[in-house]
Amino acid sequence: MESGASYRKFRGRRQIRLYDFHRPEKLSREHQAALRILHDNLARFAATNLSTHVRSAVRVSLIALDQMTYEEFTERLATPVVLGIGEFSPLDGKVGIEIRPEIAFPLIERLLGNPGAAESLKRPLTDLEAAVMRTVFNRLIDASEEAWRDVLPFEGTLTALETSPFFTQFAPPSEMMLVAGLLVEMGDSGGRINVAWPHMMLESVLPQLSIQYWMGGTPASGEEGAEAKREGDRIRSHLLEVDVPLSVELGSTEVTLRDLLDLGVEDILRLDQRVDDPLKVTVEGRKVFSGWPGQIGNDLAVQIDGSVEEGGDNV
Repeated sequence: MESGASYRKFRGRRQIRLYDFHRPEKLSREHQAALRILHDNLARFAATNLSTHVRSAVRVSLIALDQMTYEEFTERLATPVVLGIGEFSPLDGKVGIEIRPEIAFPLIERLLGNPGAAESLKRPLTDLEAAVMRTVFNRLIDASEEAWRDVLPFEGTLTALETSPFFTQFAPPSEMMLVAGLLVEMGDSGGRINVAWPHMMLESVLPQLSIQYWMGGTPASGEEGAEAKREGDRIRSHLLEVDVPLSVELGSTEVTLRDLLDLGVEDILRLDQRVDDPLKVTVEGRKVFSGWPGQIGNDLAVQIDGSVEEGGDNV
């Protein structure tokens, strides 16, 4: 009875919290839901920043949000590793950003002027390649700042770029990590980026991660509305810098190789397109609009008639 009385007295003084000694300091479901929304935003900002940087369409999507120890995270690193380590002031600690080789090398080739797809190589980065990758990591850090702006404005800095898994220690082996897996697609290339947040960094902002805040339907007003407008203007300014290949198809036909080699001046090829049919206008190889041929001064032109056939929701 005396023990029970002491227990009731203890409960009156402090709130009891469950503790898992095998996987300590796990995040609650509510925190996980809020963090998933944050990293969905991170994927969106990363796609915009990388598309602007590499001058090509880059798609980024959140495909996983896992909790694991730092030791488990390092065991899953690629070899050789492309790992950026950053600090986010005023948070204490360091964040690891791993870019898998299957997308790291295509990004490097694209930034060095090669428009085609590159192979995923099994070798460490050269000094030049490492310098190029630093610019990619800085874009990802900028995207992180934008995604977290409404929760905690912070300033990110890339402090190191590691290419060996033996020099990647930025947290204790037993420290719990939140690892966000982002799928990055650029043309025919694709690979994963893993962003690893130590729990000790996130602990100070967990009280601010309320799912009611993220899912609330009340419209922003006052200073919140002004900030939302500024955020929209920033996104639009980034998107306006992205080059999007647009083409107009006059029609198509099939000829034999012999006929193709025998073509000469004033020869005529009959296309499968009627003169009174609208032309196909494609973006990234997908039919998006239909239009009509025309001329502006001495330049050929096409007039969009406003109809959307396929893929228009993504434009």
